[in-house]
Amino acid sequence: MQTTLLEFLRQQNTLTLATQNADGTPQACDVFYAHSDDLTFYFLSDPKTLHIQNLTREPRVSATIHGQSQGWQDIRGVQISGEAERVDDLADRARGYQLYIAKYAFVGQWLPNVAALGQLHKQLGVVELYKITPRWVRWIDNTQAFGHKEEFVIPNS
Repeated sequence: MQTTLLEFLRQQNTLTLATQNADGTPQACDVFYAHSDDLTFYFLSDPKTLHIQNLTREPRVSATIHGQSQGWQDIRGVQISGEAERVDDLADRARGYQLYIAKYAFVGQWLPNVAALGQLHKQLGVVELYKITPRWVRWIDNTQAFGHKEEFVIPNS
């Protein structure tokens, strides 16, 4: 994967997740994320939230991550299309949790280990670990040239 893209993702913290409501209308929310070098995106959320209810029913999602810009020349961001789900596999759960607390150390104070996920916590309530497995990613980097885009298709593994 391109190092510029991975470095950009390390510098950002908010992913806008788009899901589909039961009536078919779109819904978007922002979540903190961590990512792996293979572009799996992990996030924590309350299982009762609307976006989690939506992705449980319809796992196909879209997402964006972008940096701040003051003009079109410095627009940089990522568009993602893929599937989202709760992380149940123990090895993947440990990997995602470690990536997440490495990026957000304060979360480790409230969730001391991966086993604490899914339990009630004073500061966070009940949170679970979810992931987005992208199938398509578009990297936009106007610092290289206006409209500069690179697309990645990620096959099912």
